[in-house]
Amino acid sequence: MDKLYSENKIPSGEVITIRTGSRQDAQKLIALKKSYITGTTSIPLYEDEYRNTIVEEAEWIDRYNNQDNSLLLLAEYNGEVIGNIDLTGNQRRKLYHTGMIGMGIHNDWQNKKIGSLLMETTIEWAKTSLLQIVWLEVYASNTAGIKLYEKFGFERCGLIKDFFKEGKPIDKITMVKYL
Repeated sequence: MDKLYSENKIPSGEVITIRTGSRQDAQKLIALKKSYITGTTSIPLYEDEYRNTIVEEAEWIDRYNNQDNSLLLLAEYNGEVIGNIDLTGNQRRKLYHTGMIGMGIHNDWQNKKIGSLLMETTIEWAKTSLLQIVWLEVYASNTAGIKLYEKFGFERCGLIKDFFKEGKPIDKITMVKYL
C-alpha cells in the first residue's frame, strides 16, 4: 500500500504528490530512470546499462518497503512518476545507522522544486528512523545538485579527482548530513 506523504503546489502551479513506491510502479520507474539517464552528465550510467526487468524493479521496490532503515519515494504529477529518491540503509549491523541517498528527476521537471520536495520528505523521515548519518555522492559539475544538498545541511567530506570520465574528467564529491 502506498503511503502518501504530501501534496505540494510548486511555483509553476502544478500539484505534486510525494508517496512511497509500490510494485505496481516498477514499469513507470524504469521508464523514469531511463529518461533521466539518457544524456546525463551527472549519473555514471548509460541507458543501456540499466537492465532491470519489471520483476527485478518490483523486487528492488519491495526491498525499500521492507527495510526499516530504507525509503523509496516517488514524485508524481497526474499519475505520471516524475522523480524518485531512495535512501538505502546499510544492512550491516555496525553500519545500520547509515544510509546513502540517490535521486533523479525527469528532465522536463528539473529546476521546478521537485528535488527539494523529495529531499525534504526524505530528511524528515530519516529523522524519525534509526538512521543517524545520511550521505550521498555528487559530481562536481552538478552545481544545482550541490546547492540543493547544501540547502538541506549536507557538508562536503570527501573528493575523488577525475572520477567520472566522459570527455573532460569530473571530480566526485561525497557529502554527509548528521541527523
